[in-house]
Amino acid sequence: MRFLILFLISFSGFAQDIFSPKNAEKYADYLLKSGQYELAAKEYERLVFFSPQNDTMKTMLLKSYRLANQTDLALQRLMVIYPEVSVVPYSPSVEISKLYFTKRDWKAASEFWESNKSLPEDDKTLLKTTVQIFENNFQEARETIELLKNDENSLGLAYKSILEKETHKKSPALAGMMSLVLPGSGKAYSKNWKDGIVSLFFTAGMSFQAYRSFNTHGINNYRGWIYSGIGFGFYLGNIYGGIKSTKDYNRKKINNLQHEASNHFNLYF
Repeated sequence: MRFLILFLISFSGFAQDIFSPKNAEKYADYLLKSGQYELAAKEYERLVFFSPQNDTMKTMLLKSYRLANQTDLALQRLMVIYPEVSVVPYSPSVEISKLYFTKRDWKAASEFWESNKSLPEDDKTLLKTTVQIFENNFQEARETIELLKNDENSLGLAYKSILEKETHKKSPALAGMMSLVLPGSGKAYSKNWKDGIVSLFFTAGMSFQAYRSFNTHGINNYRGWIYSGIGFGFYLGNIYGGIKSTKDYNRKKINNLQHEASNHFNLYF
């Protein structure tokens, strides 16, 4: 009987140790790092409940919801754990910004930065530039990034490089003019060499067939006019294709630059 009592006391102490705040935090961190985001959120909810003043746990809670693709739930919880957004500390402020980014709610993000007092002005500038890059407002982004006080800021330098690359786009008008003069050259201009060669040879082939038919059978022969019609239609399509190919090239380039910006943003914040 005495042994049983000692065992129960020992087990009780062991159980209390397992569910101590320190061990509970370790367990929540493990769940988060192992990709079990919803379970991690539940653990952080419990930790926040027992430590309502712990901003680190609140940050990790919001992060868990974000990584679990539960941004709406995270924003609902935000209103409860931080009723006054102007005094949200730095670390959760960054996580809140990421939540708005994930939801692509640029207006709410901007309003949050304007009201928040913990984010430094340079960070607000970087965050605003991030939004403008993802909204394709590159000229505004170039103007905003110039407001950065720290010229050596790593994210600022990365963004300036990205914005410089964005200026080197292909011209759809030039692609159209090139295609007008030499079929396929507009597509080749936008690095679409394969389609450019096909356009050149097909248009040239139809033109040659039309010339040979007219030369052999005369101007009134239907074969020549059929080849001419097909060739002319393909010639016009080649002009449109050159313009479209250039626009697609620019769109792909912008997507790549935005992906690059996202990587730099996640490394910095």
